[in-house]
Amino acid sequence: MTLFVTSSRALFGSFLLAALLPAYTTAEDTAMPQGQHVTPPPSRSDSIQATLDQLVPELMAEYHVPGVSIAVIDDRQIAWDRQYGVLRAGGTDKVDRTTVFEACSMSKTPLAYLALKLVEQGKLDLDKPLTEYLDEPYLPDEPLHKRITARMVVSHTSGFPNWRDGGWRSGGPLPVQFEPGTKFSYSGEGFLYLQRVVEHITGTPWREYVHQNLFQPLEITISSYVWEDRYDKLAAAGHDRDGKVKENRSLFRHANAGYSLYCTPLEYAKYLVEIVKEDRSADHSLSGDSIDAMLTRTTKATGREPITRSGKTVCDTVYWGLAWAINETASGDRIYHGGSNGTGFRCYCEFDRKRGRGIVIMTNAIGGKELWQRVIAAVADP
Repeated sequence: MTLFVTSSRALFGSFLLAALLPAYTTAEDTAMPQGQHVTPPPSRSDSIQATLDQLVPELMAEYHVPGVSIAVIDDRQIAWDRQYGVLRAGGTDKVDRTTVFEACSMSKTPLAYLALKLVEQGKLDLDKPLTEYLDEPYLPDEPLHKRITARMVVSHTSGFPNWRDGGWRSGGPLPVQFEPGTKFSYSGEGFLYLQRVVEHITGTPWREYVHQNLFQPLEITISSYVWEDRYDKLAAAGHDRDGKVKENRSLFRHANAGYSLYCTPLEYAKYLVEIVKEDRSADHSLSGDSIDAMLTRTTKATGREPITRSGKTVCDTVYWGLAWAINETASGDRIYHGGSNGTGFRCYCEFDRKRGRGIVIMTNAIGGKELWQRVIAAVADP
């Protein structure tokens, strides 16, 4: 496989492992003999660049991933981004910073963000049954759904399956599989339900509402929850596990907050910066209290394993906050979300709110999951 590497800013942050850099002792620590020459260590930027430029292409070849794009946050701002490979196997169009990927399940978290904004505005109550916001029941033949609240949806305790048999557009039966609020079970259907409630409260389709209230204020100009004509040139193609193009891939023409976001890592990173920034005074920003609520460990995510990183694992339990998964590490909580669409895309993001660091990785093949797992294991903060 021929791999292309495109770099942008050279301001590489401290997000990645200090362990990857050569250790050295400063003059303050040890007095050096007079006249002894000490070769300065490589800069952090040079070391990280070299690590990624070697590791990522190797993983792309191993896991048959034609294209990868990465953005890194440091000191509560986008520090750098980097792209590798091509949009389509066998093609020559390189992945660049405007290349659009499917954000997959990472599509869910902006809905939680804007739902919390509605809570701040007094238009939504996290603990009020969602059916009370609608003119008619969402599921007339499923009485248990009348107990489901927004909090249950975004903490994945609604009782819904991930997706109903035949997919959400089939209109088939959607069972509530257990008493809402009693246990964790990951569900995209719950987010679609909450999307419908938000659309009803605001009188605005989700595609337009998220653009007006999140994307536009953050100068996110490429992303959309539905396919746009300009993506014919900008979008990466999805690939199977062998790195072959998934022909006749479905294009998302209907907004679904559960999975349909088309995005770039740079633009998703802008959204993460909005979450970790200290200044909460902008009209579109959530308050610090709302961010606290979103990122507080509330639900044990039964059956989930912690993400492998360097260093010692403090806790084997994965928690969920409001839309975000949470791992407890030696240096604090890591907030994260992954994504996997059947159209041939895998992606991942995580951030450390306390230190203002984060990473977004998007790939255009099924093997991208193994790729991002190896990248995080190698270079993410412990």
